[in-house]
Amino acid sequence: MRQHRSKRLATLAFAMSIGAGAAFAQEAPVRIGLIDMYNGPFAFQTGQIRLGFQIAVDEANAAGGVKGRKFELQTADMGLSVEKAITEARRMISDDGLHYVVVGSHAGAALAIGGLIKDRDDVFLLGGVATSKHFTAEVGGPMIGRSNWSTVELGRIMADNIKSKSEIKRIVTIAPDFEFGHDFVDDIVAAIKTVRPDIVIARQEWPKIGTLDFAPQVTAIQAAKQDMVVSGIFGGDLVNFLKAAKGFGLFEDGKVKFFTHGLDQVKMAFAKDSLPEGTLVNLWYPYYAINSPENTKFVAEVEKRGNSYPIGSTLVGYIAGKMLTTAIVKGGDPDHAAAASRAMPGMSFSTPVGMAHVRGCDNVAAYPYFFGTVKRGAEFPDGIGAVGVQAYDPAQYARTCDEVLKLRKS
Repeated sequence: MRQHRSKRLATLAFAMSIGAGAAFAQEAPVRIGLIDMYNGPFAFQTGQIRLGFQIAVDEANAAGGVKGRKFELQTADMGLSVEKAITEARRMISDDGLHYVVVGSHAGAALAIGGLIKDRDDVFLLGGVATSKHFTAEVGGPMIGRSNWSTVELGRIMADNIKSKSEIKRIVTIAPDFEFGHDFVDDIVAAIKTVRPDIVIARQEWPKIGTLDFAPQVTAIQAAKQDMVVSGIFGGDLVNFLKAAKGFGLFEDGKVKFFTHGLDQVKMAFAKDSLPEGTLVNLWYPYYAINSPENTKFVAEVEKRGNSYPIGSTLVGYIAGKMLTTAIVKGGDPDHAAAASRAMPGMSFSTPVGMAHVRGCDNVAAYPYFFGTVKRGAEFPDGIGAVGVQAYDPAQYARTCDEVLKLRKS
């Protein structure tokens, strides 16, 4: 009798465990929306952001997810249209019920969606590569964050690299004619004027994003008789600019120096035959110059998934994903984005380039950021990389919290 009763209890317990396991498996995932330019000249860059983000999501899931639930990445293509980005954000928030949205690359889209969620406490918006200084200041608030530095820090660090070069007297700038490009030029010019007021800004060029033929810009730059070209163009646009520059011999005699932003947003191999010697460059991820277990692990994971090495965009995507999933787990209430927001101030987490620290007043993650000089050689992936790599802490160049909050109130 007791034996039959024990069997029935065991059978009941097993059935209950099966039911509990099924219920656990059916828990709705915590979905994160990622909006970016997945078609056109920036497709490789944005694909790498997505890859890095997915690795971070998979790592968070392997660690147990949040409250027994898994994270799930949902993507949307905005093309080159800010209006499409807004449409996709509305759909994610209103139709799909997402509480977490990320803009991968486009600064103008990040600002527009920031305006869309203003005064809401049920959606957290994170900027990835989107580096507009207005995003976490004038547009900012507790439900907005950024996993990257802004053009303020970028400009100040670039100016720090130029100030000791006494041979530089005249500079021409070229940057895309949208939010990021104008912020980039404004901030680097302001920083240069602070450390080298003698430098003359001889000309400014504003090509449209997605420009195919840079011949007009290159010939105008040549006519300006400058010592250095400072470039904020990136991705496919930079490829096309360098082709035109080589065709017209802009950097041929070595007299005109080149300083370009974000060269490793795509593979540097595209510029192997067109970059002038001695090009100064900022880099998110010169992985070949970093010696750490986290870096080795991340490089291996990217190579396994993508059959190639990581680039700067891969890293920033990963950091965005890790920043957001860490905050959601720490906040402990994944269905309420405000909990993740409250978890961000003072939050730290490891990355392949070192520790990242999130500042509380604007939810911005700071982590090592690199400058170097381009060199060709067999020791680099695809035969091109950077030497003299120097790490900078962007937090040391950032606006103070008082400055940011004052802009937010104005």
